[in-house]
Amino acid sequence: MFIHRIDEELFLRLPDERHTPEAYALIKRDTEHLKRWLKWVTDDFSIEDAREFVRRNRQQFADNEGYSAQIIYRGRVAGQVGYNELNWSNSKTEIGYWLGSAFQGHGIMTRACRALVNHAFHELKLNRVEIKCAVGNGRSRAVPERLGFTAEGTLREAELLHDRYVDLVVYSMLAAEWPRREEQKQ
Repeated sequence: MFIHRIDEELFLRLPDERHTPEAYALIKRDTEHLKRWLKWVTDDFSIEDAREFVRRNRQQFADNEGYSAQIIYRGRVAGQVGYNELNWSNSKTEIGYWLGSAFQGHGIMTRACRALVNHAFHELKLNRVEIKCAVGNGRSRAVPERLGFTAEGTLREAELLHDRYVDLVVYSMLAAEWPRREEQKQ
C-alpha cells in the first residue's frame, strides 16, 4: 500500500475501504465546515458515497491519472490531499485538499502539499503544479501562498458550489522555480 511519511507526526496513505468509517466520521462531524467550500459534501453524503470514492480513487491511482491520499496526523485521519489529475501530455497536475476543522492551525496542509510538490517535480518530473482556491477561502489560499506559489489570476464564477458560483484564484509553481523556494525556506 502507498504510504509516504512526511515527519514524525504526519504521513499520507492511499485510502482503503477499511479506513472508510474513520474518514466518513470526520466528514460527517465537519459537514457544515466542509460543505462551505466542497461541492461533494452534502447533508446526505453517505458511507456508501465514501466507499465509492475510495474505489474510484484506487482506480485513478492504478491508472496513473492522479490520486487522493488520507492525511494521518498523530494517528488520526485529518483530511485528504492529492493530485486531482495527472496531465502527462502537458506535464502538470493540480493539487486539491481538505482538512478537518480540529486539525487546522498546525501547518499540516502546508507540509502535506510541500511533499506533493516535491514528489511532482523530483519523482514525476512534472513542469507545473497548480492549486485553485475559492477567493473567499483564506485558509485554503494561505497554503500556496506560504509555499511561494504565484497567484496567476482569478477565474470568475468558475465553480458552482451548491447554490452559488464562486470565483477561483489560480496559483502555480514551475519546476524551475521550486528549488529556489525550497532553499529559501531553510
